[in-house]
Amino acid sequence: MKKIFFLGLVLITFGFHFVLSQKCKDFLVFDGSEEVSSFGMDTTGNWWIVTKPFQSEFRLIISGYRTETYKEIRNLTFSPDGTRWIFLGRTATNWNFVSSDTMFPIFAEEIVSTGFSQNSENYFLAYKNGIETTILYKEKKINITNFTGKIFFNFDGSLISFVVSFGKMFSLIIPGRFQSDKFDNIIPLGFWFDDDFIFAGKKGNFWQIFKNKTPLTEEFIQLIDMKINLSGTNAVFVIKRNQNDVVSVLYSQKFAEPIFSKSYDYIGKTKLHPEEPLATFFATKELNKFIVYGNVEYSIGEYDIEPFFVYDGSEIYYCFCNIDCYFYVDGRRYTFPGGIACSNQIARKPKTNTIAFSNYTSLVLLDYLLNIQYSGMMVDKIIPPIFNWKKNRYETLGEINNKIYLLTCEP
Repeated sequence: MKKIFFLGLVLITFGFHFVLSQKCKDFLVFDGSEEVSSFGMDTTGNWWIVTKPFQSEFRLIISGYRTETYKEIRNLTFSPDGTRWIFLGRTATNWNFVSSDTMFPIFAEEIVSTGFSQNSENYFLAYKNGIETTILYKEKKINITNFTGKIFFNFDGSLISFVVSFGKMFSLIIPGRFQSDKFDNIIPLGFWFDDDFIFAGKKGNFWQIFKNKTPLTEEFIQLIDMKINLSGTNAVFVIKRNQNDVVSVLYSQKFAEPIFSKSYDYIGKTKLHPEEPLATFFATKELNKFIVYGNVEYSIGEYDIEPFFVYDGSEIYYCFCNIDCYFYVDGRRYTFPGGIACSNQIARKPKTNTIAFSNYTSLVLLDYLLNIQYSGMMVDKIIPPIFNWKKNRYETLGEINNKIYLLTCEP
């Protein structure tokens, strides 16, 4: 009877470990037939590899799609929904604009920027010849001579905005629609959902936030940070009003007026919820340090910590170490097992007991409630992982002897 019990226990144990081993799987995505120059993964789940098949020739492989070879590859950009991509490839005579569905040559001395509209349906391209900058977008072409900074798209890509200089003064322009007053300095943020533009303008020693010509704040002495969500419905500004008087300002279509946080000595590492009018940030007040989420303060002792939203905004999480390392989800604390440090970039599927990170040799899935770790193959080089919500798994890329593997673990 004891032998039968022991045999059953062995079978159960081996069966248990076999099931667990299936959590992590590895796939060869590049066979090493060309020298690997670099590789990476976008937050949308797209992976890319730059190879060097010949001397001074480079090829781009994007989630399995192989491009032609180029002397130089620049500005690889993925659309917000991950379905499209664009890049610039330099030939012996010109640049080629290459996208997932089109290609055309351009003559350009300098590539300025590329980007997608928030709905992922349209792109822009800006390049420079001499003092003239050319911007292509939605079958339109404009040329300007005093462009400075970046290009901004509205939600559907029908409008662009940029800053132009007039000597030592600056103005923000939406061609055919709006031109701001002249300021000593302008920091643009992005289009609001109604196609007005949010920006910070400085006159003399004071800044102010504007929505086109409408001021959203009183004057303040320093702009620390500002962010806007993809749909242009929520924004957050971190401003310094006076010495030891720093506040975050939440602006939303859902609010009649901007919402101001408590005053702190310092605010940093600000994150904005992808859809809701919520922000989280690190703050200090006298000798106290906090993670602030909405109007809730989480005391974090003496540590400088960066908070993060999960991809859908349903949780905030952060991590810090003293003797042990601790992982926090919406203020609930969990202790990491030994050997796991907060220096690892963490990926997280919300509403689970799991996180994933890359150590020096592999992708690791941790169930922090059961204190169990899972991993797949060992590699020579690895990058930080993401949680790919489309495929419901953690993913990263690893390299062994010039071969690239897609490493995955299912929560």
